Parts: sequence; C-alpha cells; structure tokens
Amino acid sequence: MASAPGQAARRRANGGSSPVRALPAQPGRRNEVAAEVTRYLGALSILAVGAVHAQQYYGAYFSVVPTIGTLFLLSFVGSGVVGTVLLAPVRRLGRNAGDLILVLAALGAIGIALGSLVSLLVSEYTPLFGFMESGYRLAVVLTLVFDGLTTAFLGVFLLIGGPQLIQTTTTEGRTR
Repeated sequence: MASAPGQAARRRANGGSSPVRALPAQPGRRNEVAAEVTRYLGALSILAVGAVHAQQYYGAYFSVVPTIGTLFLLSFVGSGVVGTVLLAPVRRLGRNAGDLILVLAALGAIGIALGSLVSLLVSEYTPLFGFMESGYRLAVVLTLVFDGLTTAFLGVFLLIGGPQLIQTTTTEGRTR
C-alpha cells in the first residue's frame, strides 16, 4: 500500500488523531476573493488619480486655467466619491442594491480614468480647451499609471464579479 507511510506521517503531524484530508477546491470562492482584491486595488488607484488631480489643481495652480482647472477639480471630487463607494461595505444595504452600487461605481471610476487618460493623451499632441501639455513630468506619469491601473483592476473586477452580480440580480428578481 503506497499511501500508508504518507498517512502515518500525517497522523504524527497532527498529534496522532485521524488522518488529514485536503479540502475540496472552491473555484467560486477564489473568484469572489479575486473580485474583491481587484475592487479594492481599483478603488485605491482611482483615489490616487483624484489625489494627483487635486495636487495639480491646488499645488500646480491649474485652478487658474479655464475649463481644464474645473475638469481637474471635478476629477478629484468624482474620484473621491467612486473610490469611497468602492471601499465602503455597500453590500450591507442588501445584496442586490450593494452589487448594483458597486457595478455603477466601478463603471464610473473606469469612465473617469479613461476620460482622464484620453484627455491627457490628446493634450500632448493638440490643444484641448486651449491647453496643451508638454513633456512627461511626474504628475503626468503618475496619472498615466493610475488611470491604467484603475481601468485594468476594475475591468477585471467587472469581468470576474459581473456575471455573478447579474446572475444574483436576475435570480432574485424571478423569485419575487
């Protein structure tokens, strides 16, 4: 019997009691954990986008640049709102309501990040609302990085968790 020495070793390892059995794999649980991790990382990334825009608005005096300054302030506020919602325990409001809020917040964060990214790239090559960016200073690089991370993390969150969220919503809707 090939497994007898292995079983004896396991019995010795756990104090001589019954043999240790491996727990069955739970792929659904792994997906839930991965979705939550990407949700929180995406939330931190969008908060970083907002922090960069706040620093540029207040510290680099973009507040005096017409239209662009207002967009920086709106990005800061919007990033703060969706980032906070993504970090908050909104599922305590109920599974359906919480999931809907998370999906909307993730889509909002992706919209802010992609809007910021596209605007920045456009302003590198042509004036945008009368403003043209030149060079890749630290704030520009950080914005590019955090916009990309936000989009990637929350995109994965929606891809992994989205089908489960939709299934939960439609299943509970049918039982009523």
